[in-house]
Amino acid sequence: MQLRGSADLQGVLFGTRGDEVVTDARLVLQGANSLALIPELSQVSVALNEQFLGAIQPDRSRPAFGPIEFPVNPAFFAETNRLNFRFSGRYAVECNDPLSGLLWSSISDGSMLHLTLQKLPPVRDLARLPEPFFDARLLRDALRLPVVLPQGGDREASAEVARAAAVASSWFAVQADYRGAEFPVSSSLPPEGHVMVIAIGADSIPGLALPRFDGPTLALLAHPTDPYASLLVVGGRTAAEAAVAATALAAGRTVLSGEVASVQAPELAPRRPYDAPRWLRTDGPVRLGDLVDPSELQGFGYTPGTISVPFRTAPDLYTWRNRPLQVEIHYRTPPGPVLDTSVSRLDVSVNDAYLQSFPLQGAEPPWPWSWLAAQIGRPERRTGSVGVPPWMVFGQNELQLRFDMKPLARGDCAAVPGDIRTSIDPDSTIDLSSAYRFAALPNLAAFAGAGFPYTTMADLSGTAAVLPERPDAREFSAFLGLVGRMAAMVGHPATGLKVVRPQELPQVAGLDLIVVGALDRQPALASLLRDGPVRIEDRRLAILPPGRLDDLRSRLLGGGGRRDAAERASAQLRAGGEGMGALIGFESPLAAGRSVVVLTGASPAGVAAMAEAMRDPARLPKVQGGLTLLRDGRLEGYAIGRTYTIGSLPFWLWPQYLLGDSPVGLLALLALAPLLIGAPAYWALRRRAARRLRERTA
Repeated sequence: MQLRGSADLQGVLFGTRGDEVVTDARLVLQGANSLALIPELSQVSVALNEQFLGAIQPDRSRPAFGPIEFPVNPAFFAETNRLNFRFSGRYAVECNDPLSGLLWSSISDGSMLHLTLQKLPPVRDLARLPEPFFDARLLRDALRLPVVLPQGGDREASAEVARAAAVASSWFAVQADYRGAEFPVSSSLPPEGHVMVIAIGADSIPGLALPRFDGPTLALLAHPTDPYASLLVVGGRTAAEAAVAATALAAGRTVLSGEVASVQAPELAPRRPYDAPRWLRTDGPVRLGDLVDPSELQGFGYTPGTISVPFRTAPDLYTWRNRPLQVEIHYRTPPGPVLDTSVSRLDVSVNDAYLQSFPLQGAEPPWPWSWLAAQIGRPERRTGSVGVPPWMVFGQNELQLRFDMKPLARGDCAAVPGDIRTSIDPDSTIDLSSAYRFAALPNLAAFAGAGFPYTTMADLSGTAAVLPERPDAREFSAFLGLVGRMAAMVGHPATGLKVVRPQELPQVAGLDLIVVGALDRQPALASLLRDGPVRIEDRRLAILPPGRLDDLRSRLLGGGGRRDAAERASAQLRAGGEGMGALIGFESPLAAGRSVVVLTGASPAGVAAMAEAMRDPARLPKVQGGLTLLRDGRLEGYAIGRTYTIGSLPFWLWPQYLLGDSPVGLLALLALAPLLIGAPAYWALRRRAARRLRERTA
């Protein structure tokens, strides 16, 4: 954390759980100060929720400080807390330049806040859901919610049980949002912690006294071995009733209260493509004030932090010649002679890629408007428009706006205003309406980053999941985590998802498919992969090299040859072990234009490892192409297999799509052009000559 004369206030935002109270706390800080600071006139003050904790005084004989310990009064803590550091420094008794490189102090990331927490007696009320299973006050902690499934016979193997678990888990994943969520699965109750239980009948969970089920039921029970933990029971007399209870939980329209509630199947309005709650609309401009709180669009000081506006959409935007998507930015700066506007600017980036800078120096309005503006003293509102190339927009994006301002030189020993404020107007807009919805698949990067194309319908109503006959706990956990991840991306639980067993595959032939299971435990893989470049041979994955014609077609239509990718992938598969995982994308052999994504591995451990790798932001960019392999903890993507398209384009854009990335194809078309033009002309001239000859002979 770098504190400077022009950026003198920084802080850390964190929360504490609603079912815990802080009983003791201490703050241990480490860092360093500039050697030029005058100790008597400089300090870093520390405050928690505006309550003063202490100050760090610089020492010229020892620039590094710490560890310095500050006791913290537990009464200072709230549900959401801000720990602030304010720097006040001087390198001279008089005439200090706030932009001088001599004015700085840093707080090390090795600093720690130690908390002693006391659990509060549990309050079990369905009206408080998703608490205590998920607490939104924990801003950075991923959700980990164990799921216990029923045991015995048909109940254990029922696809409806899997669907009930998926719908309920996806609802919790939506609450967790960017934090991430995982759902370890077991058939017995963990000894401690909050747990979600899928129950079919009162005897389905050994050692647990369940309430009587008279239909679809939601209940909160005390954990039998952990007095501070609760169990959320999603159950019924049958697996179908448990699925109804999960849907009622996810719908969130039923007024729940008490510890036990009987629920009924909710009426869910059908979803439309691309109407996900967390995705930008494409029917017109969207205000930045609708994406973030307007208070987050404010800047303080000469070099305020970056203003970030996250936005999400499906990554299938297509425009004529990659014409950019328009972002219109209205921004305000201080009035009067405060800033050196000739060098001050607003920088605009998307996903850490720089786009454009807007100067803060504008044309002087004519008199009398200039005089009137000076008298009123209103902040100047300026407007800038920036284009975002569609290939820079992924599933999850961030528009980044940063003011970089310099104070106006006022001469020696002249005061420089310190309370400088800037803002981005909430009426600034992002407009995606100029783009068409069209994509070439397979593209596992789009699946990993946005769940695309499955998330085209926010409730996954066009998707079916194919699980093994009796899924291993690790396979089931990977399935729940995958569905939860897609639900969190769109902001809607997977209430429309279908779950089937391998023998039921013909029933969902017209849907997009997600297939989960180890190679030797998922019979559906043999039939689905039979016509693709990835095959199962002797219980192992193998790559069928592309034919010469396919390789030539890929070169002519763009994308380069796929033979090299197939050879590299084959080498990885030959060297793979029991821990190898794989993610495969291809067009469904059961229905044209439908997609299949397979999450598999050499063993259930490989399936779990692949699912875990997809939750790692550092490794996620490696998920690419039509095949991604995980071996020894490393991901590698390969572009193999034939491409197919989804969406629609006007006819006049098809030549651009077919030839835009293929110089070889374009050269072939140019070579063919004389024939295409000359043949009709030759035919017309021959007809004219023949007609003229007939006229002469007549």
